[in-house]
Amino acid sequence: MMVDVKNPHMNYSWSAHNTTLNLRKAPLRNSHIAKDIGLFLKVFLGSAFLIILIFGAWNAYTLVSAKELLQNSSAKISANFTHSVDALQDLDPERAAAALKDNAAELGKVNAVLARSHADGVMGILGSIIPAFKEGNALLRSVTLLNVYFLRLAEATVELKQHGFSDFQSNGPAFLAELTGVRSAIRAIIDEARTAKNATANLRLVSSYFNSIDDAIGSKYVTHSADLYRADAFLGQLIGLLNTDADRHILFLFQNPAEIRPGGGFIGSYADVTIGQGVMKNIDVRDIYDPDGWFLDKVIPPYQLQTVSENWGARDANWFFDFPTSAKTVVNFLEASRMYAEKGITFDGAIAINIPVMQSMLEATGPIELPEYKLIIDQNNFLAEVQREVEAGKDKAAGHPKKILKVLAPLLLEKMKELGPDAQRAFIKELGERIAKKDIMFYAKDPALMRYILDAGMGGAVHELSQDFEGSYLAVVDANVAGGKTDALVAQSVTATINVDTAGASLTDLTITRDHKGGGKKDPWWNTENKNFIQVLANPGSKLVSMSGNSVKKIIPTFNYETGGYTANPDLAAIDGSRVALAGMNAWVMEEFGKTAFATWFNIPAGKSGALTMRYHTDNTAHTSIDEGSSYRFIYERQSGVPTALSATINAPIGFVWKESGTPTYSYTNADIDGKIDITLTLARQ
Repeated sequence: MMVDVKNPHMNYSWSAHNTTLNLRKAPLRNSHIAKDIGLFLKVFLGSAFLIILIFGAWNAYTLVSAKELLQNSSAKISANFTHSVDALQDLDPERAAAALKDNAAELGKVNAVLARSHADGVMGILGSIIPAFKEGNALLRSVTLLNVYFLRLAEATVELKQHGFSDFQSNGPAFLAELTGVRSAIRAIIDEARTAKNATANLRLVSSYFNSIDDAIGSKYVTHSADLYRADAFLGQLIGLLNTDADRHILFLFQNPAEIRPGGGFIGSYADVTIGQGVMKNIDVRDIYDPDGWFLDKVIPPYQLQTVSENWGARDANWFFDFPTSAKTVVNFLEASRMYAEKGITFDGAIAINIPVMQSMLEATGPIELPEYKLIIDQNNFLAEVQREVEAGKDKAAGHPKKILKVLAPLLLEKMKELGPDAQRAFIKELGERIAKKDIMFYAKDPALMRYILDAGMGGAVHELSQDFEGSYLAVVDANVAGGKTDALVAQSVTATINVDTAGASLTDLTITRDHKGGGKKDPWWNTENKNFIQVLANPGSKLVSMSGNSVKKIIPTFNYETGGYTANPDLAAIDGSRVALAGMNAWVMEEFGKTAFATWFNIPAGKSGALTMRYHTDNTAHTSIDEGSSYRFIYERQSGVPTALSATINAPIGFVWKESGTPTYSYTNADIDGKIDITLTLARQ
């Protein structure tokens, strides 16, 4: 083969054996393979496109189905979360469990669809392409777990509610297990809710489903996350206190509001409850005068009691409006009494219980027969019959006036163990209301337990005002001194008009009305004059302008405390040491618990009523400016054991209105207020 020039693109050796040579054109040796490959690629790509089209259509259908299910279920799941937390807060775990079980069914449907989608590949593929889908799958798992843990908490709370009272009396291990179950569920919720909240925060824009779940978890977890942490810490300390081989002692102080003291009713009786290994081993109900008879220390009593009592004792130790201070003082006196000191007995805490709590228990159990006294005790006659037995019964003549309570207590506890579910639910709700009214107050020596008690509003502590507090604080505190048992028949109402000026200061006109409904009663202790030492606690630095309607009483102590070897209680000495007489008013001003207190006597004869009026001025000590959007708070704290009707009117500075009322005047009225009222108002220019 002869050529003039070799074509550099031709393979002559291959061409000579495999094709007819065309010197004008140089064919590649793999041209037919290229055609085959091209055909293959066309077929492959076409098939792949068809497969992807079918796959995409199927997955699109699946995603639409999942989306529709998510949309249909989201509102229901979110609402159930909200309802369940509300129910748990209302001490109704059965209602919470019902909502959470409904959630479990809804979440099961969603999980089934997404699990099928994941098995078909859609969630896996989209999860690798769009991270939000992957996080959505993780969120669903987290929300499902969160629902499981909330349901576990509800069921554990139901178990504690149904069996806790009984197990505490007879089955310590079961009671501890119930408490541990509640705590374990709370800890699981804390961990999983944090994970779920983080996921929903990243997915709010992806779907309204995630948005609603984020709202539900955010409003009920983030808002109450501090409560969960506190509950976890509280249960840890409580379980540690109960789960011990050594005997621990808790005081139950039975306060009688018929003879009021600043910290609640007069402590006529108490119970020393011994606990260990999660069970109540013993309950010893006693007259408060028993340990006082063995109290040999000499302590100066409150100034107002020095005409009726030479020495201060546990019977009058709840003299402080601040219950933690009162409880601490009672505990210290009892521990110093030889009755307990010689046995080395100390008390880990105290629970104050007013008469209405006993009446609520009797309402739940029904009447209790006391054959020994030929009595049937119920919620309506409890106070009258027990008071009559204590004051004039056969037990008093025998030197044991409070024996009837010792007989009644175990019978009442036994009947409480027999309550059915409906009665339990009603009683627990009633207990919540009693706590809100400060008819039940708790005190613990352990700082962590006490912190939880205070944060939960169950400690009866005086509200502490911040340095930048802008508003008005008010509390009215009564103390019956030699006035019989007449407070049970005295109705009290408080009317306050607060005028706020443009500098943020205020002028308060206060009227306290007390109506004594005694007189003509069968028992004489209801018919005596109500002799009341009254204090009005206001913002620190407040100044009394005028007072009228009060009584005159001179206190001349009959004991020489300086030469008699008496010691002073530091908490009481700090208050008494600040006492200054107000000339011409028959009143005093004192400083206590970060407040200024105006004190006087306000005595009402049986069958009569009276009104104590006063005016006082409060500076704007926070030096906050008064302008559009400025806040003003009104705080009223009610005394334990004193039902009070409150009517408060707050007038805005000139040129302003309150946003909450739309007028310059905001009014609040309540015939029987809770232990604390806290109202925040906002100023707006007219």
